[in-house]
Amino acid sequence: MAKSSYAPVASYSDLKRVDVALAQAQTADDIRRICTTDGPKVGYKAFCYMLTNRMTAESMKPDEACETAAALEEAGEFEKAQEIYGKVLAAYPDHAVAKEKV
Repeated sequence: MAKSSYAPVASYSDLKRVDVALAQAQTADDIRRICTTDGPKVGYKAFCYMLTNRMTAESMKPDEACETAAALEEAGEFEKAQEIYGKVLAAYPDHAVAKEKV
């Protein structure tokens, strides 16, 4: 069964910022702070998916993630770009752009 796309209102960059903040959270208070400040910005459903590791920013916004990866490639940051393309492929194995770049 193919994964259905989840299209939150937030941009990929906002989703990624929250994803990173959650990964770096050390305490419940850190998570509460992130939820209070960023939950409304990215949407609570997206926030909960990221918090429970059910989805990543790349799987929620694969096309925007690939655009970000392309910009990183242009800036010479090939490893970071490849990491993003890899995460997109993990969620969408047939994503044309990510498949071509990896």
